[in-house]
Amino acid sequence: MKDEPIMGCAEENPEEKPKCNPFGTRFLTDDAKVFEHNAWDDVEWSEEQQEEAKRIVENQQSMKVDEEKAMRLLSTPADQWDAFYAHNENRFFKDRNWLLKEFPELDVNEACNSEKETVKILEVGCGVGNTTFPLMQVNNSSSRLFLHSCDYAPNAIRVLKSQEAYDPEKMNAFVWDITQPAPEEAPTPESLDYIVCIYVLSAIHPDNIRKALSNLMSLLKPGGTLLLKDYGRYDLTQLRFKKDRLIDGNLYCRGDGTLVYFFEMEELEALLGEFGMEKKVMHVDRRLIVNRAKQNKKALLRLSCESLKFRPVFDEILQDKELRKMKNDPNINGSVDLLYVLMYETLVGSGLNRCSQELKSVISRRSARMKEVEKELEADGRGIKSIKEAEEGAKKIVIPRYARINTLKWTVEEALKTLETEEWKILGTASVEKFPELVGNMKEDEIYKDPHVENLLIFAPNIQNFHEYWMVEQRYLILQDKASCLPAFLLNPRPGSQVFDTCAAPGMKTSHAAAIMDNQGKVWAMDRAADRVATMKQLLDGSKVAIASAFCGDFLKTDVTDKKFSKVKFAIVDPPCSGSGIVKRMDEITGGNAEKERLEKLKNLQAMILKHALKLPGLKRAVYSTCSIHEEENEQVVDEVLLDTYVRQNFVLKKDVLPEWTHRGLSTYEVGEHCLRADPKVTLTNGFFVAVFERVKKNQEED
Repeated sequence: MKDEPIMGCAEENPEEKPKCNPFGTRFLTDDAKVFEHNAWDDVEWSEEQQEEAKRIVENQQSMKVDEEKAMRLLSTPADQWDAFYAHNENRFFKDRNWLLKEFPELDVNEACNSEKETVKILEVGCGVGNTTFPLMQVNNSSSRLFLHSCDYAPNAIRVLKSQEAYDPEKMNAFVWDITQPAPEEAPTPESLDYIVCIYVLSAIHPDNIRKALSNLMSLLKPGGTLLLKDYGRYDLTQLRFKKDRLIDGNLYCRGDGTLVYFFEMEELEALLGEFGMEKKVMHVDRRLIVNRAKQNKKALLRLSCESLKFRPVFDEILQDKELRKMKNDPNINGSVDLLYVLMYETLVGSGLNRCSQELKSVISRRSARMKEVEKELEADGRGIKSIKEAEEGAKKIVIPRYARINTLKWTVEEALKTLETEEWKILGTASVEKFPELVGNMKEDEIYKDPHVENLLIFAPNIQNFHEYWMVEQRYLILQDKASCLPAFLLNPRPGSQVFDTCAAPGMKTSHAAAIMDNQGKVWAMDRAADRVATMKQLLDGSKVAIASAFCGDFLKTDVTDKKFSKVKFAIVDPPCSGSGIVKRMDEITGGNAEKERLEKLKNLQAMILKHALKLPGLKRAVYSTCSIHEEENEQVVDEVLLDTYVRQNFVLKKDVLPEWTHRGLSTYEVGEHCLRADPKVTLTNGFFVAVFERVKKNQEED
């Protein structure tokens, strides 16, 4: 639920709800249609929702921030925001292009002012200009508008003033902690037509809000307007806070150390009334946010996986002479997977009540016979119950969460220090010998440094919604399986060199290589699929990769002798593969990528791509990798490539690669001991294979 008090949208009747709404006027009148839109406006909470919100906030009381940390944050709030803007510059917040929908008064071109006087506005908490510049733009940089902008983070004002759109003739940006007297650069008393406070008062300790309002109101003209938008009690942000975030009452600290307070509407109205403010409009918008894609995808994936889990039973049932007719039922339209789902819901799930009458008819007239056959199978130890018992008895593979410190955004020291301030316990480097034991016993707030891959951190596997953690969302930490980090780590390209990532999307290995190179040099990042290249570009931009040239193309059709590739000395060859090493992949259940014919086709493609990469004239080192467990795609590819005349004359398989990595290639192959394998049961990673090729003779100077 989004719960936001809104003040300042001008209306004649103070009891009316504001008409300006950036999301339109979507009202949920039929709960059955809740997933038709992503957001619904003005949703009335049920008693259950209210009680649940209260329960969550009450539980947070027992997990408050450590008193010493709370005092530190409360004593230096400006420092936290200054550090925030020092790290993020102008990349974090989006421009508030919805301003005029919420506050049409800010369109000074439309404002009633017969004398055409200059409209003076103060934007408080301006940050890096996400309101400043859109406001000037919508008013076409009108000469009738002069915009004062203040923030108590010097770094925010520095970034704002450094932007090309900043015009000192029409703007005045200055540093001001509004709980303190106004500085010289501030507008004169009683000179402002409007004061805009968007999520500002909530960033101030409640004890200091009166001081802030007193200072602001002294600058407002008689009849001037305060336009306010801020956090309301039981906002979704408040309800999502986990342990060690609540300071006191309804005051919290975010992961980056900044403060946020959640208001009751009556509380805010009373505060403003103390300073002679007359309510024009004040409204709480309880917005329902719905993740339709996630909801539908998760439900469908769960049903698909559960259905396929029992496929051996269903296949045997369909051997029955009567029941096999279901495959040809016109309502099934030849979809055996759909039939599996219907059988699952009948024999294991919640029944067919949610199905259409046509689909119900496929099963209903044969359900008695289906259950009879399943009972016979169970008597032989091959039924539904037997599969359930086997699954419960099997030891599940649980691998930890690996996160690579993105050294393109901050240093390792900064990362570790910030993690410690956020109450993570860094336990040092995990022992290679005791790795499975240490990782298996990790607590949710503990972190180990990886013993093999530099700058890689190990987190507990059971952390909920780790992808939503601010360091991950902003790509200060990059979630990347340890095995997937091995190719760039073993390639080890030097700063200033050039790398060719031949099948690069989605770009994880490209970004890792760029980090190792400290953004110095060049990475050619190619992929055949245009949509995957677009995704890769977004990932690289968000990771602050500055040296990658990402482009769409077929590597096998690329002229590697082209002059522009003459300086390439390193290559990553991670070609299309079966993906059979990925834990929790659907192919584990379906076996869909293990067919011999498919593996042979993949093997031929992989060998061709690797041979082509090794023909880059200046190449010194190449890493071949797959996320496959099949020898056809791994040792057999390496064997075949080493038989090629050109390769044999110019390259060798590097020996003693990462000697402390004990899980090597298959011993049935001569090359096996020089290759690395990763296995979920052994290395606590996804299944993976890596081999390193190096040029035999130095026909060029060392890079």
